[in-house]
Amino acid sequence: MQVQLRHKFAALALIYIVSLSVNLLMSAWCILVYFQSAFGGYQDATLRQDRIEELRTLTRRGLALLEGPELSKRARRELAAECNRIHTIVRTFAEAKSRDLPPQWPQIQQAVREISGMLQRRLAGAPPPEPDARAAFARLDRLLGKAAIATSTQRQSAVIQAEQTRRRVTWILIANAVVGLILCGVGLLFVRRWVLRPVADLRAATREIARGNFDHRIRPRSRDELGRLAGEVNQMAATIVEMQRELIEKERLAAAGEMVTRLAHNIRNPLAGVRGLAEATLQTRPDDDEIRQYQQRIINTIDQFEVWLRRLQQSVTPMAMSYDEIEARELVESVAVALQPMAQKRGVRIEICVSPDVRRVRVDISHLEQALVALMTNAIQACDDGQTVRVLVEPDEQQDGRWVLTVADEGPGVPPELREKIFLPYFTTRPDGSGVGLPMAAKIVRAHGGRLRLESKPGEGSRFVAVLPGRVA
Repeated sequence: MQVQLRHKFAALALIYIVSLSVNLLMSAWCILVYFQSAFGGYQDATLRQDRIEELRTLTRRGLALLEGPELSKRARRELAAECNRIHTIVRTFAEAKSRDLPPQWPQIQQAVREISGMLQRRLAGAPPPEPDARAAFARLDRLLGKAAIATSTQRQSAVIQAEQTRRRVTWILIANAVVGLILCGVGLLFVRRWVLRPVADLRAATREIARGNFDHRIRPRSRDELGRLAGEVNQMAATIVEMQRELIEKERLAAAGEMVTRLAHNIRNPLAGVRGLAEATLQTRPDDDEIRQYQQRIINTIDQFEVWLRRLQQSVTPMAMSYDEIEARELVESVAVALQPMAQKRGVRIEICVSPDVRRVRVDISHLEQALVALMTNAIQACDDGQTVRVLVEPDEQQDGRWVLTVADEGPGVPPELREKIFLPYFTTRPDGSGVGLPMAAKIVRAHGGRLRLESKPGEGSRFVAVLPGRVA
């Protein structure tokens, strides 16, 4: 899967936004929970304890007013206010949650109703109550004291719970901070892997190329924009190397061509004289078999030398290309038919496999046939009886519009020390070889704008692979 660099940074930014939002929400929630736990329960317990103390104070003052001989207007107002306040406190307790009420609440509620009834009757003008009213007040006071103790215990429990909540919140905040640091580290790691290292590789490659080391290559770390840029830099360096090689080859061929032209001119003139003298001798002495035999050998040797000179000139002379379209299978099969007698004589089979994706190609037919003849002849001569020469035609998977011509044999292979020499003119390892075929094939492939390479392992045969342009869609 090819992921663009901008998509990687977008995913990284999304992760950071989500993690930051989660951290902020978690921190806010922890703070709210802590404050609610720390202060809510404590405040409620404190408020209940204050109201219980207030209720105790009201009941004590109510007892003093209840036992008075007569109630003045001021005493009545105070007694009425205390009754209302007692009812308010009791109603407040009644509206509270059951888990927050002290366990003595049902008994306190019953005692408060009794004392409230006494206060109401006393407010209506009834005489002071019986002596058992003091006992009711004393019982209520004891219940309220126990309730105050229970509420104080609840308040202490609320403090302890708040402390525990504070510790949990602290650990959660620490965990959030640690996660944030880990995410920062992961982000820096990805930035280093996605950006810093590829940029460093590109800088190193540009320095090496600026120094003239065009064989330096970058190992792409990804398939994003920087990875494609690294591939393009590698392609640029390879193109420069190829251009340098072609320029050197052109200069070498130009120098060799000039030298060969002068050499051929200087050699042909005396050879023509020698050949003419031999022909004249044949005409003047037609009856002398021995002289005729010697003169004919001289003529044949000069003719072979003339053929050698022509081949030498062709190998160093630029080619004039003439392109036409042809069926790829027709091109290969025509050469295979011409070389079939040689293959049958050596007991070698020829197999042809043409991909349906390569139907027609645009090439210089005569020159490419010459190159294919050289490659297949070399493959047939490398095989023994019962072995096979395979000719494959398939599309180039790396570049559109190109096709691959492969000639593979099952011979002994080419030793590593000779692989750089087999494309040099007149280099051969066979006693009857001329050393012209493979260099001419490489020259023809280069003239088409392609490249010819050798793949060989000792004992496993050889593969000559020509990557050519001109595939017709």
